[in-house]
Parts: sequence; structure tokens; C-alpha cells
Amino acid sequence: MIFFRKSKKRSYKKRVKRKVKKPKKIKRKNIKKIKPKVKIIKKVRKVKKPKKIKIVKPLFNKMSDEKAFNILKRYRITLPHYAFCKNEKQLSLALKKVGFPCVMKVSGDIIHKTDVKGVRTNIENEEEARKNFNELIKIKGSDKVLVQKMIKGGYEIIVGGKKDPQFNRVVALGAGGIFTEFLKDVSFRIAPLSRRDAEEMLREVKFSDLILKGFRGQKPANPDPIIDTILSVSRIMERYPNIKELDINPLFATSTKAIAADVRIILE
Repeated sequence: MIFFRKSKKRSYKKRVKRKVKKPKKIKRKNIKKIKPKVKIIKKVRKVKKPKKIKIVKPLFNKMSDEKAFNILKRYRITLPHYAFCKNEKQLSLALKKVGFPCVMKVSGDIIHKTDVKGVRTNIENEEEARKNFNELIKIKGSDKVLVQKMIKGGYEIIVGGKKDPQFNRVVALGAGGIFTEFLKDVSFRIAPLSRRDAEEMLREVKFSDLILKGFRGQKPANPDPIIDTILSVSRIMERYPNIKELDINPLFATSTKAIAADVRIILE
């Protein structure tokens, strides 16, 4: 008798398919717009470099006429009656102080006043003075007008000082007026000067023979006030080392005194 083994039935687990949940449909309204990251490059404006300003140094450093006249006063150099004015109101006060006839001159950064027609002489009345004032104040470089009592008579000479690179401070005496630069009749001495030095300077210049003896009916000039002015200029040049040039031109030499009609001081 044959026996058969019962075959064991293998048990297989049923494969269960997992249900995968489908994603919900996202409504477009709920979707946030995501902006892409963009690098924002700021435009930098090119700033133009400022242009280099060339500083032009003035050709000369002129002391104001008021200060220059005050220095002459301090050293007892004789001056005519004078006043400075900026407007017509000051002009009327100046005319009362100075009187007529008067001389009017441009005052400011001007070296040669005659070159710019900046000197008006023999002004007899206020109306004429106002007209000349309005013309002078408009000249380029003018900031004031100088009103002076007109000097009648006398010989025009020049007394000056200069800072020389070789001899340091030098004092000069020569013919004055508008022809100073053309005439070479000048005497020089190194400061400080003694009275004897000043006397020798006066004897050395050729025009001294004319002015000390009298010329064309004019009385002879007194030498003492001229010598005193030379010595005063010598003291000024010693006292003020920053003075480069000093010119008293013209100095009117009369039989009694020497009057400084105008002065110009150039600083270093």
C-alpha cells in the first residue's frame, strides 16, 4: 500500500496594493508668486573731479594808500591836507576839510596812476569834483578816491627806498614827476643813513644845482626839509623789513618845506 505525503500548501500573503493619496489640486489663487532673486546693481554715477584752480599770485603786493600815508605821518614827513572817500557823501565831507583848489587821485591796486588817467588837478568847485569822483571810482582796481589840497609851486623830486638782494636796504634820491624812469640822475646810499650821507646825496644829483639856486623865477628850495625826508625814509626802511619798495613821488621841495604829495609802498 502506497502512502502519499500530503503536500503542504504554501500560504501566500495577499499582496495589498497601498492606495496612494493623490495630491490635492492647488488652486492658482493660493500660489504665491516667487520672485526670482535678481542681483540689483546700483549704477554709480561718476563724479567728475573738480578742476584744479590755478592760484595766480599778484605781480605786486601794494600797501593801501591810507596805511602808507599814516606811516609817513608817523615819521613826521609833511603831507598836504587830504581825505579818502568811497561815496559822494564822504566826498562832500572831504571837500569841506581840504578846500579848493584840490587834486583828486584814484586809490587802489594801481601802480602808475597817471597811466590810467587817475589824477585830476586844479578842481575848483563841488560840481566838478563830483564829476571827477564818478569817473575815478569806475577805473579798474579803484576802491577809493584821494582828495588833496593842491600844492602850488615847488620842485618835484623823488625820495625812495628799496630792498636790494646785494646791498639789502637802499635809499634813493632823484628827479621826480612823470619823467622819473627816463632820467638817470639818481643818488643811492645803503641804510641806515647819517645826516652827512643825506647831504652828500643831495650834492651828487645834477638837478640840485637848479633847485638850490632857483630855476625859472622860482625861489631856491630849502635843503634841510629834503635831507630830513631822506633820513625819515631811511628809518622807515629799517623799521619795516617787509617793505620791498617805497616811493615818495612827487616830493614838492619849496623855499620853506618839502611836501610828500603821493606815496607808494610795495610789500614782499
